[in-house]
Amino acid sequence: MYLSGWHSATPAVSWKSIPVKAYELKKKPQKSAEEANNFTMSTSEIQYTTVRSNPTGIYVHKLLPVAVLYFFFNSAGLPIGVFYTAMLSPFFYLWLYLEGKRWLTLKFLACLSPFIIMQVLHGLDSRLYYSRSIILLWTVYITVYAFCWALLKCRNVERLFKELMVLNFCAAMAALVILFTPAELLLWNINLTELTGLGGWAPRLKLLTSEPSVYGQLMVPLMIFAILRLFKEPSRRNFMYAGLIVIPLVLSQSFGALSICTAGLGVAVLFKSRRVLRRRNSILILGLGIFLLIGLVMVPNPISRRVSQVASGADSSTQVRTVGAFIEAYKIAESRSIWWGVGPGQAKLYDVPSVLRALGFTNAVIPNATADTLANLGFIGVLVKFILEIYLFFRTRVASSTFRLAMFVIVFLYQFTGGHLMNIQEYLLWFFAFAPLVPALDFQKTIPTIVQPKVD
Repeated sequence: MYLSGWHSATPAVSWKSIPVKAYELKKKPQKSAEEANNFTMSTSEIQYTTVRSNPTGIYVHKLLPVAVLYFFFNSAGLPIGVFYTAMLSPFFYLWLYLEGKRWLTLKFLACLSPFIIMQVLHGLDSRLYYSRSIILLWTVYITVYAFCWALLKCRNVERLFKELMVLNFCAAMAALVILFTPAELLLWNINLTELTGLGGWAPRLKLLTSEPSVYGQLMVPLMIFAILRLFKEPSRRNFMYAGLIVIPLVLSQSFGALSICTAGLGVAVLFKSRRVLRRRNSILILGLGIFLLIGLVMVPNPISRRVSQVASGADSSTQVRTVGAFIEAYKIAESRSIWWGVGPGQAKLYDVPSVLRALGFTNAVIPNATADTLANLGFIGVLVKFILEIYLFFRTRVASSTFRLAMFVIVFLYQFTGGHLMNIQEYLLWFFAFAPLVPALDFQKTIPTIVQPKVD
């Protein structure tokens, strides 16, 4: 069956000799039925693309509505911290139960039980907040598990990515029109320059997400996919897809996402430098990208103005998400147990120190995944987090895949600059780093396919 992407359960296949039944090769004379049933195809006779045998997979048109909800409408019209995916988690759990995943809740409680026991022993400021946050963490766990399971069963992840890129670009162009109307605050953040005191007009695209940085993080897998496809096969079509995702991401001015994406791509490309540098077109594309980046920063425009704000330290967002977040997390965890933390839902009850108020904190919500883990689960939680990341890096052989290596570098760096403990987006980024979804983007090897037979 002609599909793209490898399923994790697909057995290893030797491409030296592939038995094929009733398959018809292009430009080859048609063989008799007896010959076709016992025909062996050599590697040279196979067209190269990606193949996956997954007869029970999920078609893209079934997964697309949920993907659109997650990418574009997950928090639309809801209070901060509330998501539609969390509301749908009981339905996701029912689907997983019917799929045979019947011990998910027990596994969740077993993993969290040491922290629950120790945090209760050290005392809780609010048992209600604690219980509610544990339930919320369970919804995140179920939602992420359901999304990962669905993506592994998806028949064509690459097509899903392409459709999301087209929809996202159309939404960004519609937002450009709305920017010059009274409804601009619905899809844009235009208050940043007023807070810095530097003046100017530098609107940041956020669509229906809570803030531009959240929108930028959503676009990360699509951007890495598009850029690596362009390096792998420079063509007008792939260049168009790269533009479809890069333009909205630049409009968001989420320089955290852009810089981390650049770092991830840089590490992945350098790791495969011998393969990449052999491609003349890839070098030209790399040079063109650097030229456009320099031109965008040097020419006066709202984006270059925002770059100067970040570089001069006038942007409070960068300080809040890095140094300030760790200062606050340490003080919160220290108030109960520096090793086990204060527990989920307890950090919001603490007063914000004056040094953090000066950086822009108005409450004890920590905008940093690692710092938030420190506050809620202590140093033991942080240690477990990094041990799992390192173990899965080697266990799933991340370095063997260009796409997964780039994603790993991105999410590893991102956890020090943004996010939070219950951030669905970050867990999905880790999934893209560890799951073999798009092996066709690997510069190290070429994966063959069988020509699909014609049906009369």
